[in-house]
Amino acid sequence: MTTDAIRSKEEAREQLRRLEQFYGKPLLPLGDFCKAIGTWMDCIVKNNTVPALKQGGIGHGKEYYEFLNQMRIDIMKSNLLGRLFYAKEPIRTRMCPLHKGHYSGEAMFFEKCPHWCDGTGWLRERPGDGGYTGIKITEAETRTEGGELQIKNLKTGKWERWD
Repeated sequence: MTTDAIRSKEEAREQLRRLEQFYGKPLLPLGDFCKAIGTWMDCIVKNNTVPALKQGGIGHGKEYYEFLNQMRIDIMKSNLLGRLFYAKEPIRTRMCPLHKGHYSGEAMFFEKCPHWCDGTGWLRERPGDGGYTGIKITEAETRTEGGELQIKNLKTGKWERWD
């Protein structure tokens, strides 16, 4: 097995192909998977809201399409999914004696929980788990110019358009 760094997209695709052969199923980078789920959600909503698409269809998703946009927001901000997918933590099974299984923004971002629940309400399973938040809080200097939000690049000192 090589430990050399992957040097190109072609080499990365070849590695994925080999992993797919090994596991016997398709593998996608997490960002590609998330994009595919978003596309699926968008299609379900369109199939239930665009008049031309509603005609003659079977109404796939008609019971739940109105909830998909809220679900998308919940998925994007889910600390649990961040811990499972990005931090590769196991599911937490022990309730925090202080937060009792409930989210605490104060404990997550500002005043750390003495029991190391990281504001999730659930204790870390392994001491080395990092308490993934997926959010970095930074102070930034901003301004609006010509109706456009700009942020000051801390490294260059230049104002850049906020996208």
